[in-house]
Amino acid sequence: MIELEEIRKKIYGAIKGTELEYCCYFAGGCVRDMYLNRERTDLDICVEKEEGDKLLANILQEKGLIRKVVRYQRTDTLMTKIDGYSLELSPTQIRTEVDNGKVHKTFVPVEEDARSRDFTINALMIAIHSGDLLDFTQKGIKDLESRLIRACESEGKGFVKDPIRILRAVRLAAELDNFTIEEKTGAEIQKKSFLLEELNPLRITRELEKILLLKSFFKAQYLLQSFQLMSHLLSEFKNITLDEKTLNWLKHPELSKLIQTLESLEGRFCFLCLPFYLNRKDSNSEFKVNLEPLKSYHRYFSNKQNRHIDNLLYAIRVFLNEFYLKSEMELSHLREAIHIVNDDFEEFVILLQCVDNYKGWRSGTNSALSKLAIELKNEMDANPFHITGTEFMEQYQIKEGKEIGIYLQRALTIWYQNPKLSMPEIMDLAINLPIEK
Repeated sequence: MIELEEIRKKIYGAIKGTELEYCCYFAGGCVRDMYLNRERTDLDICVEKEEGDKLLANILQEKGLIRKVVRYQRTDTLMTKIDGYSLELSPTQIRTEVDNGKVHKTFVPVEEDARSRDFTINALMIAIHSGDLLDFTQKGIKDLESRLIRACESEGKGFVKDPIRILRAVRLAAELDNFTIEEKTGAEIQKKSFLLEELNPLRITRELEKILLLKSFFKAQYLLQSFQLMSHLLSEFKNITLDEKTLNWLKHPELSKLIQTLESLEGRFCFLCLPFYLNRKDSNSEFKVNLEPLKSYHRYFSNKQNRHIDNLLYAIRVFLNEFYLKSEMELSHLREAIHIVNDDFEEFVILLQCVDNYKGWRSGTNSALSKLAIELKNEMDANPFHITGTEFMEQYQIKEGKEIGIYLQRALTIWYQNPKLSMPEIMDLAINLPIEK
């Protein structure tokens, strides 16, 4: 980031000779990414002076380097833009995010600010007056060179202060090329992972969505599962542990190719749930739990996203109940699942391909569920269901009422059972069955 040096010179020119001349620092991810030569669109500056963020904003405005400044309510930080970059201004501080999502801040010297940050590679700073790279933890530069994610504080203290750092460690290890989580930090993640259950769901949502949208999602999902974090994010999976063979499957190269084609946030989240459906035994009491509809994830997503996830997971559960494959009548359940998935069918097929891949990995047999789904979908598309309530009223002189809904549901059920029937035949069958009182 050559631009960072140019911006540093501009800012120093503005603060030179003022009370802020020797107390402003680039901090956090922008310093890390400059060292790694990674593109970035946002910058952070911390000021070693109480209310220094406001003072710096005023100076930069007076010098014409920035224009509009807004205060970000949740974190109580100042946000602006400089040379096309988003710029966040804050005093040097220890930040603690409380349960309601608000951030409590305590002013501290710059060294303490650095040492209280999440990871050593995010604790590096650049002094704006000199351009010197400062490593107050004395491990940040070494860890960048060694490609390690290491917590600044030992014995998991940082994870206790803010458990969201657990998910952030996973995201950074996946997002940064060839980075791994340092051994002691990984051990503390496993010990402290239960703390995720205490977090405000909105905070988990912000970090989880970043993970789900990563280009390197395949690596992220493996880290989430290897640290058994899903059992703390979803109460239905609490105390359920994935076995070693399943974990080995989750890092298999063939699976990576499938995951790369799974593009939506909803589809990727369903993949995170998939191993818990697959890694079960019929004689185990966990079997029933794993097949029940999930509900706890609803707090992380919007209503629209939840509908997509609900439909995909429902269809997966139906297809995993292989006893449905015994007869044409039971195939109707599969057709219903396909119909419910609707526009998400392509992603559903990818998830079923993952199931087929797992079955092959686990037992050497191909369940061919994805092939079956495609065959059933083609059969249904050849004669799509298009009966409406109006057609029933006009064809059979029925007045509008609750019976119309009953007839429509009957017609749909008949189509699931035999999609080769014509729509008039389906309507006749639906209308001629007696309505239960």
